Amino acid sequence: MNEQRELTFHDSVPLPEEQLGKARETAKKQKAMVLDFFKTRWEYNYTPAEAHNLLIQFGNKILLNSVRRSITDLTKEGRLIKCQWSERRMGAYGIANRTWKYNLNWMKPLNPKK
Repeated sequence: MNEQRELTFHDSVPLPEEQLGKARETAKKQKAMVLDFFKTRWEYNYTPAEAHNLLIQFGNKILLNSVRRSITDLTKEGRLIKCQWSERRMGAYGIANRTWKYNLNWMKPLNPKK
């Protein structure tokens, strides 16, 4: 049986099996944190760096790469929406960055993939 599992932790640096479970659980919590951030601020859009900075200001411990991973996963699920090119904002290195916002029209699938 080929069972597809929700990919929350991207095992790009192979971890020993005993550490993989904890890494997946941490990634799941981070994803929930990022979703909650966007959900409670549904009327605004943010770059990953802006979301990261605000999460840190609110006392959360999360890496920018973890915010980016969570945004990517939540976008693939349809929970976040990547905003238009015209809604980009200048980043720290003088490059325009895309923004994301919460998808108010998201509906939980009736038959989620297992």
